[in-house]
Amino acid sequence: MKIKLLYRTILTGGLLCFFTFLLSSCESEKIMPVDPDDLPDEISFSEHITPIFDNKCSQCHYGQTPPDLSPADAYLNLTSGGYINTETPEKSEIYTIITTGSMAQYASEIDRAFILKWIQQGALDN
Repeated sequence: MKIKLLYRTILTGGLLCFFTFLLSSCESEKIMPVDPDDLPDEISFSEHITPIFDNKCSQCHYGQTPPDLSPADAYLNLTSGGYINTETPEKSEIYTIITTGSMAQYASEIDRAFILKWIQQGALDN
């Protein structure tokens, strides 16, 4: 009888510890607003924007699906394809599609901040 009670206690305690660990290890990703002051003063297409496209977009947008965002062709395709609006950067197609459009799930807040600031600075090929 005592062995059965001891066995149940150990089993119950073990399960309780397991589920406590399991539940405490779950963490939701907190979306923190990006402070524009945390970004570099000058956004470079080659240094800041191309890596975003290369890491997040090129799996599909590497020549197969427009726009081609491969490192060699991204700038030309964005500027000649009407994806950039330097007059109203927030209305640029490349920005709206990653903010509220079908590609929003693939871009982080920091990606969006970099792209918007790059467009605000004139979308230079630098």
